[in-house]
Amino acid sequence: MFRLLRRGPFALLWAGATVSTTGDAMSWVALVWLVYRQRGQAGDVAALAAAYTAPVAVGGLLAGSLLDRFDRRRLLAADNLVRGLAFATVPVASALGQLTLTHLYLVAACYGLLKMVSLAGFPTLIPAYVEDRDLQRANALEGLSFGVSQAAGAALAAVLLPLVGAVPLLAVDAASYLGYALCLARLPGGRPPAPLADGGRGRSLLAVARLVWRTRALRSTTVMFMLFNIGEGALLVFLPVYSQRLGAGVAGYGLLLSAVTVGELAGSLGAGALVTDRLGSRIVAAQLAAAVLLSGLLLQPPLAPTLVLLAAFGAMTTPMTAWAQTLRMRLTPEGLHGRLFALLRTAMQATPPLGAALAAVTVPRGITPTVAAVVAVMAVPAVAAAPGLVRAEVRLPGSPSR
Repeated sequence: MFRLLRRGPFALLWAGATVSTTGDAMSWVALVWLVYRQRGQAGDVAALAAAYTAPVAVGGLLAGSLLDRFDRRRLLAADNLVRGLAFATVPVASALGQLTLTHLYLVAACYGLLKMVSLAGFPTLIPAYVEDRDLQRANALEGLSFGVSQAAGAALAAVLLPLVGAVPLLAVDAASYLGYALCLARLPGGRPPAPLADGGRGRSLLAVARLVWRTRALRSTTVMFMLFNIGEGALLVFLPVYSQRLGAGVAGYGLLLSAVTVGELAGSLGAGALVTDRLGSRIVAAQLAAAVLLSGLLLQPPLAPTLVLLAAFGAMTTPMTAWAQTLRMRLTPEGLHGRLFALLRTAMQATPPLGAALAAVTVPRGITPTVAAVVAVMAVPAVAAAPGLVRAEVRLPGSPSR
C-alpha cells in the first residue's frame, strides 16, 4: 500500500491534499469556536454547519462538468487559490476590527460552494497516476489522507486554539491551500481516460444520474451514504454541545473530533491492507457497525469511553468510502468520473444540512433523542439495502476468491 507514497505523481497529489485538509480541519474547529463563543447557542453552530455544507448542492453540479471538460490539475489549483484567499480575509477583517458572524458564514459558504472541485477532483486524478491493480489501495490512501489530516488538524486545533486563538488558525489554513496549489502545478500529465463507447452522448449529468439509478450497487451505496451523512451532519452540532456537558470545553471538542479521525485513519489502513471482492456486504456491515457504536452514547459515558466509541465509529466509516469508490471506478468509464464523483459526492455532501437542522431540534431536548435519531438514519438504510448489495457483489480482477 505505502509504496504508492514513496515517489511519483500520486505521492505529490496525496501530500498536497493532506496538507490542505489538515488546514481545513483546524479551521473548522476555529470557525465553530468563533461562532459558538458569540452567544453560546447551538443554533449559531447549526447555521454555520448549514453554510459550510449546503452550497455543495449548487457548486457540486457545476464541478462535475468542469472536471470532465478542463484540465483537472489546473482546475483543482484554481479552486485552492480562491478558497485560500477567502479564508485569508478572516485574519484581515479581525485585524481591522470588522469580523462579524455574517463574514464567517460567507467564508463557510464559499468553502462549501467550491468544495466539490477538489473533493471530486482527487478521485478523478487517481486512475491517471495509478495502475489498475492498485485502485483499491489508492482509494484507501485517499481515505488515509483524510484520516491523517483530520486527526492532525483537530489535535493541533485542540492544542493551539487556547494558546493563540482561532483567527491565526484560519491564516494557516489559507497558507495550506497555497501549498496544495503548488503541488498540483508540479504534477505531470497523467494517462488520458479511454474514449467513451457512445462517443460522448452519455456524458450529460442526467445520463450519469440515470446510470447511477439503474446500477444497483451505485444506487444502493449512494442512498445509504446520503442518509448516513444526515447523521454526521447532526454530529457536527451535537459534539461541541456534548463536550460542554462533559465539562471538557474547547479542548474536549478537539479531542472528540480527533478520536473520530484517528479511527478513520485506522480504518483506512485496514481497507488498504485488505483487498477484497466482497465489497457490497462489507459496506453494509461497516455502516451497521458504525450505527451500533454510536448508540453507546445513549449511556452518556464520560470523556474517555466516549473517545473510544467515537474512534471505533470512525474506523468503520473510511473503509465504506474506499470500497464504494472502487465499485464506482470499476462500474463506470473513466471519461465520466468527473461528473460521476461530483454528482455522487454532491448528493451525499448535500445532506449534512438536514442533519444540522435535525440536531437543532433534538439537541435542546437532550442527548437521548439526538443520539437515537442519528443511529436510526444510519442503521435503517443499511438494513434496507443489504439484500440488494449482497446480491450485486462486484468481482474485482486479481482479487482473492473468498
